[in-house]
Amino acid sequence: MTDTTTLRAHCAVLRAHARRLRAAAEDLRDQGPGAEDFRAEVAALAERCATAAGGFDLAAAQLDGRPPRLNRPGPPPARFRGRGTAGGRSPGRPPR
Repeated sequence: MTDTTTLRAHCAVLRAHARRLRAAAEDLRDQGPGAEDFRAEVAALAERCATAAGGFDLAAAQLDGRPPRLNRPGPPPARFRGRGTAGGRSPGRPPR
């Protein structure tokens, strides 16, 4: 495998992980204490996977001189946007 082929393979795997994680976050049935925080953590992990995939795609494009692929999944559901932090820990749900 060439360097760009390997990068694009990693990119595809990370995008698939992101899709599965987003679907799992939406389908979580748990309603107990901390359930919303857990959903936010899973959604934040999905976003990190998608971001890493974009980085691999961009690196491959720069190495082989082609534009990056545009088959990125859409943004995470609105209820999960903006909850993650740079440290990877979600601040959780604000108190009511």
